[in-house]
Amino acid sequence: MNSLYEIDPKWQKLLTLDNFLGGLTVNEFVESLSADHSLRMPSSLGISGGASGSGASGAEAAQWSQLDPKPFIRTFESTLRELRALNEESSGKKAHLEDQVSRQELVHSENIIDLSQDIARINAQFSELDSKLSGVNQIVSPLGDKLESAIRRKKNYIKSVDLITEYTNFYSHGQSPTIENLRVSKSWRNKIQAATLVKNLIELSRKVETTSLPKTGEVTQQIQKYSEMMETQLLTSFNDAYRQNDFNQLQEIALILNHFNGGVNVIQSFINQHAYFINSDEIGLDDQMNLDEQFQRRLTDQTNHAVVYEQGILALLNDVESVIKNESKIVKNVFEERASYVMQLFIQRVFAQKIEPKIEVILNSALTLSNLAYVRALHGLYSIVGQFVKDLTEFFQMLELDQDGPAEGKVVSGAFETGSSIITVLEQCYSDLFSRYLYDRSRYFDIERRSLETLLVETGARFTQGHDKEIRSKLLLSKLTKMMESGDSGTNYDEFINHTATTSKRKLSQFNDFMKKRLDSLDHLSSLGLSRTNTFSRDRDASTTDTVHGQDGAEGTYSEYNDGTMTDKSDPAFNMETVDDMLKCVVESVARVMELVPNKASEYSLELIDVLFLGIIGNYVEMSLEVAFYTVKRLDIYKLDDFNLSFLSYITKTTQMLSLVSSSVKVIFLSLLNNSPDAKKQVIELTNNNIRKCEMSINIIMDEITHVYSAKFSDSLTKQNKRDFVPKSQDLLDQDTVPAVEIAGLLSSLHSQAAQYLRDKNLRALLDCIGDDLYGLLLAHYAKFQVSSLGGIIVTKDIIGFQNVVEDWRIPNLLEKFATLRELANIYTVQPELLDSLTREGHLATLDRSTIQQYISRREDFNHDSFIQNVKMNFKQYT
Repeated sequence: MNSLYEIDPKWQKLLTLDNFLGGLTVNEFVESLSADHSLRMPSSLGISGGASGSGASGAEAAQWSQLDPKPFIRTFESTLRELRALNEESSGKKAHLEDQVSRQELVHSENIIDLSQDIARINAQFSELDSKLSGVNQIVSPLGDKLESAIRRKKNYIKSVDLITEYTNFYSHGQSPTIENLRVSKSWRNKIQAATLVKNLIELSRKVETTSLPKTGEVTQQIQKYSEMMETQLLTSFNDAYRQNDFNQLQEIALILNHFNGGVNVIQSFINQHAYFINSDEIGLDDQMNLDEQFQRRLTDQTNHAVVYEQGILALLNDVESVIKNESKIVKNVFEERASYVMQLFIQRVFAQKIEPKIEVILNSALTLSNLAYVRALHGLYSIVGQFVKDLTEFFQMLELDQDGPAEGKVVSGAFETGSSIITVLEQCYSDLFSRYLYDRSRYFDIERRSLETLLVETGARFTQGHDKEIRSKLLLSKLTKMMESGDSGTNYDEFINHTATTSKRKLSQFNDFMKKRLDSLDHLSSLGLSRTNTFSRDRDASTTDTVHGQDGAEGTYSEYNDGTMTDKSDPAFNMETVDDMLKCVVESVARVMELVPNKASEYSLELIDVLFLGIIGNYVEMSLEVAFYTVKRLDIYKLDDFNLSFLSYITKTTQMLSLVSSSVKVIFLSLLNNSPDAKKQVIELTNNNIRKCEMSINIIMDEITHVYSAKFSDSLTKQNKRDFVPKSQDLLDQDTVPAVEIAGLLSSLHSQAAQYLRDKNLRALLDCIGDDLYGLLLAHYAKFQVSSLGGIIVTKDIIGFQNVVEDWRIPNLLEKFATLRELANIYTVQPELLDSLTREGHLATLDRSTIQQYISRREDFNHDSFIQNVKMNFKQYT
């Protein structure tokens, strides 16, 4: 608690330099300093804490009015005194410290000056020492070079003396005991010295050999014979050690021969003495391998699209891989730093002597079977040898140093220099092995193309041979060509012939000639049975609709895809399974091209897709349309029998096939050509042109069907008796007219057959076209005859018969038209005074007035005086 004149000790502790304010702010310190006096005021003044209301407010006011400020003033004065004293103390300390800092800075500057002088002196001494040292080096360095050169000359002199001495021994005695002792020594170092001496002696003897001293030539021959003897014995010892698996001796001999002549002969000896390369007769017999029957069947099976491998080449590659891996460990220990080179030679020998002959035998044997067998065998060999090279590449990349380590005193190199050189040789051997097949178009792609052409022709041969007469007529092609030449189709003729930039008229003609020759040579396929399972098209659950135009420009759809199974008796040789097989063959060929010749994949794939359209569309789909059109043209309109419309199945199946081909091109082939925009564009144009041509052909067939039915309807209508509609007896009302019976039967037969062979929009389009044509014929037909009131009932009855059949078709357009025709028949039966209201209501309100007047004029009572004149006037004013 603060007194009136002295500061409280607890605040005194906060007014020191070491703990000034104790971490409080100035405001907090002042509030704390005066808090004690504020708390004492109420009790000192006698104010009760229990007062409330207005009494409490009055007491509080009285409290503050009687507040004594002296304690606060005295306390603050004491605090200020303490603060002034503290300020003086801190100022004194600050001045003292500043003085000390100045003195220390002065001392520091003096030290810096002294040190800089010492550093300058040291640098001068160093420079002087460096200069002296450089002078010494300039004197000593030439002496060192001279000394080294002298030592080298001394060594060379000693070697030369030794070499001349040994040469003198050969010159004088025909041999050198020193070299012989070194050669037969058990120390491999001595043997290396002997090999080096003999090597140098050969060079020396050749240099000193001269015709003036005949014996020098003899000496040279003696030295060469000795060197050959030494190398032969070393090679013999090497082969013996290899058979005994004495790897230490193998390594020593290899090292000796490496110093002798670079180890060329020992490397060749190592490779030649291997069991793989010893018996050439055995190799020759092994090359005459025959393809097993199962492999031949798989090669020639058109339904098997998996990669085919020959078991003999598989076993051979597995054996070769095992041998190379085992030999690589031996080579690494024996030949040390030359191991990589030895393995390269070994691998090249394996490819040349073991793998290449087998591949050539397999390909030649496959080519005798068929082009398909050849390209499949080539693809299988390319794949399996590629995997073989890949496995060896991984092996050499991971190969580590031998665990046992080198022999004492010998140096062993790393793991084949990381295998990079061996891997390069492997890849080069692999490339060279197949390059002569793949990069020669005549040895691969031309065969691939011919194979695909043959497959597509043979797959559709059952159908084309069974309809040779219809196909050779070319009625549809002739009409389509005339249509395009006249411009009726709206398609440019040149654009039709040139489907793509790479497909010309000459190319198309050549292919057609090929197809003709192929068909002529495939008589034996007439009994071929197609029993393959369709796996390509049955999985489809979407339909594709292409819009085509009918005779008068009305749109119809003749290309709706249908997944339902046909339950008709249509041509079994024309089916989706056949197209599915063709597409699988094309996909197989394109996949093969993509893998075997990726750098030309776009160019070759475009040609194969061209073959696809010429084979599937040109030789199969379009031929079916030729058969359908020929059948339509052969229909006899004068026979009373119903028309057989089973040929309509060609239309339905054709649209399914076009949809399947179009989807395959989009999903498979265009995706493969994403990186080749030009080729992709050509494929799109090729697809559109082929589909457009087929759509136009289908339209021609549909139009022809409509014309045939129109002619049949017209023929039936010519049988109409002029007296049919002016009967003299009501008994005739129970009988149907001959044309009505025939036409109703034709309509019923048309719908039942068309519904069996066509689906949905295709069916509606055909029925709508034929029904519309019939409506026009009937409209004109009934306006030609005189009709009595009883005859009007007969007309109505005939029309109701047609209408009942058409109602089953559920085509709104035809329902409207035949309803209009029925209302027209009422004109013959209604009372004259009701004609005006009849023709202004219902369907007749929108009908041409001249047609209505023509019908009215055919009423039997039209010219009678009893006919109402005002009715005539009402109709005349609308004409």
